[in-house]
Amino acid sequence: MNSLITPDNFEFFARYLLAGLIVISVRSRFVVGERPKLTEQLVEAVALSLINQLAFLFLASLWSLVPAAPVLPARGVFFLEVLVLPATLGALFGWNLSLGWNRSLLRRLSMPVQNPARRAYDFAFGKHRGPSFVIVTFTDGTVVHGLFGEESLAASDGNRGDIYLERLYHVADDGQWAEVVPPRAMLLSLEGMRSIEFLELEGERERTDDAG
Repeated sequence: MNSLITPDNFEFFARYLLAGLIVISVRSRFVVGERPKLTEQLVEAVALSLINQLAFLFLASLWSLVPAAPVLPARGVFFLEVLVLPATLGALFGWNLSLGWNRSLLRRLSMPVQNPARRAYDFAFGKHRGPSFVIVTFTDGTVVHGLFGEESLAASDGNRGDIYLERLYHVADDGQWAEVVPPRAMLLSLEGMRSIEFLELEGERERTDDAG
């Protein structure tokens, strides 16, 4: 790609590809999980670059209507066009994506809907996941009870699924959870996993009820 980018065509590249890549990069900060490869982003990057150009032309037209508006240096305008504006659009797109405002509209239009989490696994362990008990069941019948809390971690690598549970528990016949003695944590591979169940902590449920 370096041989294709020369001083003569850099501005064209920046306006019609780099700007879109910046939009995607900033927007991806709001998306949990895997990042698509560069080759998978090129068409979208070009489309987003064109949207960025439309937004820039619109804002430039508004700026020209401002009485006694100062004339900005050409180089400064260029950086605003290919760096600042794409970063702003990426943040706005990502924020809208995280709030899910446009999902119902896109579904009614039969348009593809992008979720802030690319996989159900990432959604389940996403940044909005509060502390909770988990029950991990494997296909061989093994069941692990533990706490997924603030010191726990779930891997987001699509090629390797594992979670670190900060506490392990025994569950009595009457359903009462008791921490194992001595206290233990566990790094748990999810190969052969059948299901993961999440149980809200009693304290979290009480705070939710109080807030309601």
